Amino acid sequence: MGKKVYEIKEDEQLFAEKVTGDCWKMPNTSINRQVSGKYYFTDKRIAFLASGLIGTESVSWEIEMKDIDHVKTCLTPPFFPFGILIKMKNGDKYKLSIFKRKKYFDWICEHMA
Repeated sequence: MGKKVYEIKEDEQLFAEKVTGDCWKMPNTSINRQVSGKYYFTDKRIAFLASGLIGTESVSWEIEMKDIDHVKTCLTPPFFPFGILIKMKNGDKYKLSIFKRKKYFDWICEHMA
């Protein structure tokens, strides 16, 4: 089985792809630790494809921009200023960790529905 590839839909505008980062929090998993991978940002979605050999599909995810309730900056363990906390309208939370977070934080804020 090959690596999963993120595909851009015809009606989407790509902002950034293959952005290296970590995910520290995601819903519906018992994972509350650092998972490394790549982020993909379009005007309609944010996706995280975890990297590694085993179990990456269970910790990879995709969210719709229209479903984001609010977003704020935060710290990631132990005390690094790289975090972006996304809260969805259904209450789910995602904690992203990305270098140059201001660029992505501002972009997410501009594209929330």
